[in-house]
Amino acid sequence: MKNQSVLDALSQLSDSIKLTFQLISRLSKLSFQPGSTPLQGDGDVRIELSHDIRDALKHHDDTLDSLRQEIEDVVEFGTHFQRRRDSLKDRERARIAAQLARLDEDLKQYVHNDPSLHDYFTDKPYSARSQFRAAQLSSKRASEAAKQKEREILFASLQQPTETDSTSSTPDPLAARRPQPKQLTQDELLINASTDVTSALRRTHNLLTSELSRSRFAQETLDQSTAALADLGERYTDLDSLLSNSKNLLGTLVRSQKSDTWYLETAFYILVTTICWLVFRRLIYGPAWWFLWLPFKFLLLKPFYLLLAVFGITGGSSAAVTAVSSLSSTISTQPTIRLQPSASGDRPTFRRGMDQRPANAVPVGGGGAKAGKDGQPQDPSPAGSMSQSLGQMAEASREQTQPQGEESNEAKGHKEPQRRGDGTILQERGDIPRNPKKKMWEEDVEAPKHQMRKRDEL
Repeated sequence: MKNQSVLDALSQLSDSIKLTFQLISRLSKLSFQPGSTPLQGDGDVRIELSHDIRDALKHHDDTLDSLRQEIEDVVEFGTHFQRRRDSLKDRERARIAAQLARLDEDLKQYVHNDPSLHDYFTDKPYSARSQFRAAQLSSKRASEAAKQKEREILFASLQQPTETDSTSSTPDPLAARRPQPKQLTQDELLINASTDVTSALRRTHNLLTSELSRSRFAQETLDQSTAALADLGERYTDLDSLLSNSKNLLGTLVRSQKSDTWYLETAFYILVTTICWLVFRRLIYGPAWWFLWLPFKFLLLKPFYLLLAVFGITGGSSAAVTAVSSLSSTISTQPTIRLQPSASGDRPTFRRGMDQRPANAVPVGGGGAKAGKDGQPQDPSPAGSMSQSLGQMAEASREQTQPQGEESNEAKGHKEPQRRGDGTILQERGDIPRNPKKKMWEEDVEAPKHQMRKRDEL
């Protein structure tokens, strides 16, 4: 139903366009006789016809635009939802589009059907409005020619004598308009000419005024455009600064991301290493020690060392002698450390009865609980063992070196200097004053103070 209404509207528009072109053709063919139009104004027929054609063309343009929009909607709807290409609706849409194109072609090519307008559009693009403009010019030329011819007739009639032959065979063409012809004076002609010039100058003034208003409007538009461009330039400058700041921020973020990524990866690796170490230490180390290392040690290493000792590859008398000799040389080269009970050179005194102790007492300072009956330390190793033999050899070598050292000191004939337990040689104080900051207990001074403090507390 909608397609049919569009077709009807197109048909009506086509008829209206044909009628409009007929009016344009009539306007272009319009001819004027001398005296049919007033000299001081335009022809009424030509102006009315021009107004009618202008209104018709405007109405045709509006109608054609609305119909074109409706046709585009219909065609788009048909292309999106078409299912049957040979259906009646598709044929109607195609016919509508073809008729619209034909109307456009009629508006463009109608001039070929009008030979009177063909001379104006031989090598130029043409349309309905251009044809209308050409028809207006043609009718205006015809009107001007009629006016010019009328003026010539008037001037010719003024130059002829006022009396005319009533029996003349030539009829007066202006007898109907001028029943009583009168002669214009020179002043009246001058006034008419000045009136024409004044009207022309007024039209020129009006045109100049309109052009001035247009130029003023163009100047205002240019000023507004300049201000808008300046504002746009400032915005672009702000945008450039914003982009540079964004670039710097992105660079900082990228660097921060790289450093943060490195820190996170390092922390992750450390965490994984710690977890692996904890798992190994808590879950693998103990069972591995008990079920791998100890069986390997007692089942493989111990029998292997035992076989080596049996076959004489490891251990022996030569190794023992070498160990004893190295131990004895070490003992002989090391200096003896003598412990003194105090800084004085006197020997410690013992009270009587100190050497007498009960049989069940534990000896102190002479070996302790491991001492023998004679007060000497008892060897914990079994008798006849290799360690006991090594110890006896070391004691024998030490006893041999000590008498030799004492004999050498006596041969030198001077007294050995006194030493501390750490080996530091003690010197005589002599005239060196006592340390004044050293606190010492003075009985005659501190005892009364102590008694007074006790009294105060009581």
